[in-house]
Amino acid sequence: MRETKGFQSDDAARRQGTLRGNHAPAPRCTTRARVHPPVPIPTFPRASHAEPTPATALLPVVAGAADETEELDAANDENAEVIAELDDLFAALAAQRRGETLFREEMSKPDEEIDLARAAGYIAMHRRPDESRVTDAVEELDALAADLEATLPPLERRFPLRTLKAISRYMFSELGFEGNQEDFYDPRNSCLDEVLARRTGIPITLSLVYMELARRVGVPMVGVNLPAHFMIRPVVEDMEVLVDCFNDGELKFVEDVEDMLKKFYTMGEADKLTIDRSFFADNSMKPRAFLTRMLTNLKQIYFNNDDFAAALQIVAYQAHCAPDEKVALFNRRDGGICLFLMQRHAEAVEELSGFLAECDAKGMWDGDGNPTARAQIEQMIEHAKAQVARESVKRSVEDALGESEDADDACGDDPRRDDR
Repeated sequence: MRETKGFQSDDAARRQGTLRGNHAPAPRCTTRARVHPPVPIPTFPRASHAEPTPATALLPVVAGAADETEELDAANDENAEVIAELDDLFAALAAQRRGETLFREEMSKPDEEIDLARAAGYIAMHRRPDESRVTDAVEELDALAADLEATLPPLERRFPLRTLKAISRYMFSELGFEGNQEDFYDPRNSCLDEVLARRTGIPITLSLVYMELARRVGVPMVGVNLPAHFMIRPVVEDMEVLVDCFNDGELKFVEDVEDMLKKFYTMGEADKLTIDRSFFADNSMKPRAFLTRMLTNLKQIYFNNDDFAAALQIVAYQAHCAPDEKVALFNRRDGGICLFLMQRHAEAVEELSGFLAECDAKGMWDGDGNPTARAQIEQMIEHAKAQVARESVKRSVEDALGESEDADDACGDDPRRDDR
């Protein structure tokens, strides 16, 4: 049997009595054990058994944390308020734009399908952007017309002239509508919902109410766009009569109107003013011309009151219903002037320059007889361009100063900076 080097076999050990089972001493290894360097034992910091930190010593830390929390809460509250204010502003803007959007949709229809009362209600939304007020106005007109209908004889026994007198009596005597002589230029006079609520208005809005009542009881009417005074007339053959809604629905013949208009132009008794009667031959309803006059009144009121933001809103409405290219062009000019007066110079340059370019291309404006009119527009453009340039330089300087301050702050935080 082969023996392992350094150890005796089991048989040899038994013979020599060296097996451990016989309590003999253990055989000794004849080879030297390899010596390994000692493994270093890592040391850990001993747990401190000192007294715990008193609570009073932690108070400044807790107080500081509380202050930071309060500051953070205050900042969050302030941000929430700002966000709420922005939400309200966007909601108000969306509501205002809603009126214009609805008006644009109404103007996309053919003339004979345009609902004049609803279109006027959408215009009124520029002041009180609540669409339900439009529905309420239309429903009130329906109810008033139903009450009027109940006072009239059957349709086959009605005469147009008598019906007009009945409408005037009902609207101005019974309901109490009247022309606002005391505060003619109050913008509420041009808003259908306000006219119905306050029972007062200007010629064109009172005419609108009259026309809507008349149409519902079977008497169609159209507007007569006289200078300085708006009237209406029935679409009835051989009936040359006009209704003056600003004067209690008085029925007038053309000669009466001519005498009335002479007072507007401060003409003498001997002077003769003649109205072209050709409008009696045109029985078509012109809703865009009607609404344009209503909007022009409002725009002029806001210009006179220096409320250029409101005037700009009306410009936006008028862009959707201009009855011809010339009205659309001059509405663009008015928008540019609004922007200039609101100090929105870059937009003013674009609109006013575009207006003059269109005028030149179409040969549509000679200054309305005023030789300085074009020069005034050009002067506005040059002034606005100068302001745009100044604002650009100012922004560049502010940006450069801001970058310089940021760089200084960065250097101040650098620990390697020598503050000598």
